Amino acid sequence: MSQSDQHGMLNEDRKQELLHIEQGLVDHPFPPQLVIETTSRCNMMCLHCSHKEMKRPRADMDEGLFRKIVEEVAAELPECEIWPTFYGEALLLGERIWRMLDYADRVGCRHLVLNSNGIMLAKPGVAEAVLNSPLRRFIISLDGFSAPVFEKIRKGGNRDRIYQAVERLLQLRRQSGRQYPVIQCQFSIMEENEHEVERFSEHWLALGAEVKTRRKLTWTSTGSITAPHLDAPPELRIACPWGNNAAAIHQDGSLVACAVDYEGRYKAGNVRTNRIKDLWQGPHRQQLRLPHREHRWEQIPEICKGCPDWQVVGAAYRGKEGTKEGARPFWHQEYSDVK
Repeated sequence: MSQSDQHGMLNEDRKQELLHIEQGLVDHPFPPQLVIETTSRCNMMCLHCSHKEMKRPRADMDEGLFRKIVEEVAAELPECEIWPTFYGEALLLGERIWRMLDYADRVGCRHLVLNSNGIMLAKPGVAEAVLNSPLRRFIISLDGFSAPVFEKIRKGGNRDRIYQAVERLLQLRRQSGRQYPVIQCQFSIMEENEHEVERFSEHWLALGAEVKTRRKLTWTSTGSITAPHLDAPPELRIACPWGNNAAAIHQDGSLVACAVDYEGRYKAGNVRTNRIKDLWQGPHRQQLRLPHREHRWEQIPEICKGCPDWQVVGAAYRGKEGTKEGARPFWHQEYSDVK
């Protein structure tokens, strides 16, 4: 999965891969992936996350707005990948998150994916709620194997308590015989933890989880988070797959640049008073997607100009459930950095 040579510059394989990724981008009439921020509250202060310095409100999405969003998705593109979490921990919503997911499923949304930091999994009934939900995938971000590394990166989390909760979730899933959700343990690779990738992978694969690894993001490089490995020279820049393939909606209804625009520095409009499709085909396409696709770099939104996260598209997956429908993102076969 290495992207750089010993000097930190992108290696030739990764250069060719980025070009291949750009060549495969298409102009989607409706976002095939939609990130919905059901809450912007979080119960961790992770080393590699800008949430701790986020200036916009920490609040929950109104359920009426969520229903409006998923009703449009069901009508326009039922197979759209809906991720009902963005810059927060959705399990903090308690019963509400399961009610929202059930509603999305009931109106016809077929591809629901949820991320979590795992803290709430230890609470009574939460693991069972995960398994009884209509989720296709449930992703737990862990990012460390040993307690010192885990707790340095995922500040606010107790490694042993969270690991035990995830292990119990996997055990319950085995006992139930359920096909879904696919359980994926995620590891964001950075200097502090890269020596633990293999031990992490071996542990979770042995317990029946899938393992998802990806490189650290900078979250648009507008805060304190840096990633020295994202060092592609300007002449290698490609149209951003994040902005091209995914729409992201903040808890207040703002449709922003992409799934890493945590502060909402670019806004195409608000889905409270507009259809997602109209914003996606209108301002979002004209101001963000087309300038990227046509390499009009001087015209892309300001937030995009200094953002290096287009280099981190794709993730590596290991496990036995990759053949299941919905076990991978829609773009995985074409854009993944797994060869």
